[in-house]
Amino acid sequence: MKNLLTIKSIILIAVLAIAIACNTTGKKVEKAVDDGRVVKVEVSVTGMTCSGCEQTIQKNVAKLEGIKSVKALSAMGKAFIEYSPSLVDTAKIRTAITESGYSVTGFALMMPSEPAK
Repeated sequence: MKNLLTIKSIILIAVLAIAIACNTTGKKVEKAVDDGRVVKVEVSVTGMTCSGCEQTIQKNVAKLEGIKSVKALSAMGKAFIEYSPSLVDTAKIRTAITESGYSVTGFALMMPSEPAK
């Protein structure tokens, strides 16, 4: 009985080690690496009416990996975002804003992407 319990424990540990090392498709999980580039964009947002709206957008966009800074201004209908394009893209930023209950009407590049020094 004790040997059976030991064998089951060993099998469980092996299965857990394999599960941690691989995702569900059996391929190793590769994490994106920040390459140091930072892009600044001005995002036109409709639906913001107060500081609570600003905070909601800022909080939800800031949750995304690769966001360096985010400042939403309801009076201007804009959000100013700095991000690492190797970790996040405008599609994910748009989704974070729209899932917060607001609409994105456009993106304008503020500074070209440059390597960090």
